[in-house]
Amino acid sequence: MSINIRMRGKSQGGVAEIKALIKHPMESGVRMDKKTGKPYPAKFINMVEVLVNGTKQVDAQWSGAVSANPYMAVQLKANAGDKITINLTDNTGETGTETLVIK
Repeated sequence: MSINIRMRGKSQGGVAEIKALIKHPMESGVRMDKKTGKPYPAKFINMVEVLVNGTKQVDAQWSGAVSANPYMAVQLKANAGDKITINLTDNTGETGTETLVIK
């Protein structure tokens, strides 16, 4: 199973604003299951990369403190026709990738 990413973006004056909605439970591993009394296993995105035409522009490390189904927005130097790619990896090794051509 992969991480689902929905992206939008547009460029104006050489600066692109990229918006992404990420479907992921982002479980910290601290919250307890009321029925069993055991903690839910940790499952959170810990690596985020944003590439413009294959060149890494953003490299971020997230933790379990980020909310479920996070929304991410970044501004990058990019023009219409450039290819933006978001790569995600969570602490269990699950990955997600989405690519968008800027308009």
